[in-house]
Amino acid sequence: MENASTFRTLCRENGWKCTPQRLAVYEYVCTLPDHPSVDEVRDAVRKTIPTITRESVYRILNEFSGAGILYRMDQIDNAHYDADAAPHGHLVCEKCGAVVDFPLKRMPEIPDCVEKKHVRHIEVRMTWICPRCAGKKDGDL
Repeated sequence: MENASTFRTLCRENGWKCTPQRLAVYEYVCTLPDHPSVDEVRDAVRKTIPTITRESVYRILNEFSGAGILYRMDQIDNAHYDADAAPHGHLVCEKCGAVVDFPLKRMPEIPDCVEKKHVRHIEVRMTWICPRCAGKKDGDL
């Protein structure tokens, strides 16, 4: 099993124990083309490990994200509102959540597989550490 071998290597490199829970989360996420939530991962993994908790799945996903194995997409469920409805991009601070606008030199292209008339919103968002948070030590947050 290629995923299990890759997973063991990742565990060694990151100093993690190779637990069945971590492996199940890793295998599930690696098989998906979409972007599952913590609850979707938990529900899928519970089919093979019924005792796994949401907190465990959340912690494991955050470990994977912190190691660069996964990309964590934040600021999706919590609404922010922008008075500037013209096309522009956003920088979102990974630490404090502050949102800063930036101009777009050109709009992203809509993929051929999408009918343009069905597109309701285009967003360009980058995450960063804002200057205020960059000046803080981790314990200062």
